[in-house]
Amino acid sequence: MANRYWVGGSGTWDATSTTHWSATSGGASGASVPTTADNVFFDQAGTYTVTLSVGNVLDFTVSAGTVTFSGTGSPFVNIAGNFSTIAGTVWSMGTAGQIIFVATSAKTITTNGVTLTAGIITFNGTGGSWQLQDAFTTNSTCNTTLTTGTLNLNSKTLTTGIFTSSGSSTRTIAFGTGNITCLSPASGNIWDTSTSTALSTTGTQIVNIVYSGASAVGVTTGTLNEANSISFNFTGGTYSLTFLDIASSSAKNINFSGFAGTWAATSTAIIYGSLTLSASMTLTPILSAMAFRSTSGTQIITSNGKIIDFPLTFNGVGGTWQLADALTMGSTRALTQTNGTLDLNGKTLTVGANYFTGAGTKNLTFNGGTLVCPAASTTSFSNNAPTNYTTTAGTGTGKISMTAATAKTFVGGGSTFNCTLSNDGAGALTITGSNTFTSIANGVRPTSFLFTAGTTTTVTNWNVSGTAGNLVTIGSVTAATHTLSQASGTVSSNYLSISRSTATGGASWYAGANSTNGGNNTGWIFSNAPIAYSITATNGTYTLNGQSVGIARGIVLSGSYGSYAVTGRNITIAKGSLLLPQNGLYFLTGQAVDITYTPTPPVTGPTQYFIEIRSFTETRRI
Repeated sequence: MANRYWVGGSGTWDATSTTHWSATSGGASGASVPTTADNVFFDQAGTYTVTLSVGNVLDFTVSAGTVTFSGTGSPFVNIAGNFSTIAGTVWSMGTAGQIIFVATSAKTITTNGVTLTAGIITFNGTGGSWQLQDAFTTNSTCNTTLTTGTLNLNSKTLTTGIFTSSGSSTRTIAFGTGNITCLSPASGNIWDTSTSTALSTTGTQIVNIVYSGASAVGVTTGTLNEANSISFNFTGGTYSLTFLDIASSSAKNINFSGFAGTWAATSTAIIYGSLTLSASMTLTPILSAMAFRSTSGTQIITSNGKIIDFPLTFNGVGGTWQLADALTMGSTRALTQTNGTLDLNGKTLTVGANYFTGAGTKNLTFNGGTLVCPAASTTSFSNNAPTNYTTTAGTGTGKISMTAATAKTFVGGGSTFNCTLSNDGAGALTITGSNTFTSIANGVRPTSFLFTAGTTTTVTNWNVSGTAGNLVTIGSVTAATHTLSQASGTVSSNYLSISRSTATGGASWYAGANSTNGGNNTGWIFSNAPIAYSITATNGTYTLNGQSVGIARGIVLSGSYGSYAVTGRNITIAKGSLLLPQNGLYFLTGQAVDITYTPTPPVTGPTQYFIEIRSFTETRRI
């Protein structure tokens, strides 16, 4: 190994000329042309140009002067050691020039803000490792290529036109907290790791695609597992983007903020992180599924109003995906939840053709959100793999909304649904399986609920009613009975048409006086539920069941054992209340009293059923 020093000012560096090489700093020329076993130094003051044709060096060091490195023909330089320049250096080899780092051990690269202009910069050395000491920047058309070895960004930014690392050689990109920024304006692949065999990555793994023009661009990721997958930020442009277009190609977080072009994904792809779409972008419909497969942490899906017109699969053991806003799928697209937690986060998720479950451990969390199933289908909602399927209410009351105007089916699979199942379309809703719901309700009328014969549907609350001329039908799919069960309380419905239904569980099931008994029913009471009235005082104002009530003097409360008559109507005073006579009137020591009228009074106006109530210190009228 020898040291070689450039002397004599401007000149050409080729494979034979010794005119500008010295064995000592500032010494006589004539020393042999350096090889990859020799260190090269540019340490002379002054301004001069080195025209590169062929160069081979071990360490490459610029430490003084203002040096311009230009190229002639198809220049290249092989660097087997460290590389270091100083500020003010100009590196301009042209689009045909190449810088090839060929180390086989750990080396460093220091540019001090110098942009390395070349056609190709290659890192290719078995066992080699190149650690950036500061930001590494090339020209916008340069292709930076990692063939073999480790490119260690060392938490710095590498900016280049194109980045390529496609092949089967062992290689690593160590990001630290750094990133790679690609800015090529040329059509074609701006990032290419299509053959990702033996490629590994560590650190933040962030790639920024900052090209802002309109030429077609490709970003080809290859198949990388979750640990090695890379996050991509698309920050601008109106171009047509080909991305995740190879079967099983993958990425981690994908962010299209600022992108106004068209994304064409043509094959089954994998996302291991979050997805943020841009309101200004265009999505091309695809038939293959986009699979979310994170296995840890909470990933965020932001659609920004874009209809996602391709199938979606959630299949990551231990993964969680949370909606940041409403998500709407194309009308023919299915959503399949196989593993992991899908958190609606209070937002509305509208699937296309179907919602399916797959054979894994999966959870649907509502947090006040709504899953809308709009398809008229026997599998509009299909929990066809109910083993290890759970739902979580979270904060607020969630809902599964079946909105088709024609017949549709909810395949429950015998699971517990901690939400409201609502028939929000005029078409009949068939519910299969013995399922448990927080509530069953209807958002439209007339409509129908049909249950599989022989099943038991358990609810905490039954909130189904029709209106005059718009009955809600309750029945079985076949000519046999089904069972509805509510553990306690009073079911108060009206305008139902009921047949082949057994109502049980401990609650009192009132169908309502305007409901129709279609036969073969048990447990239903075809009258109105008793009405519980409540008088409440707040700041001197009294209300009856939330409605202001009027006053009349001279009404006498009489009776015994807690039963009192008000002009012939029976009421029951709440336990602990006390009515005391004074001058022919009564006053109540409590601030609230629950009363039940028997028979139910026809309340027709605010002046019905007046009571004068006094406290010890004031008279209040209700």
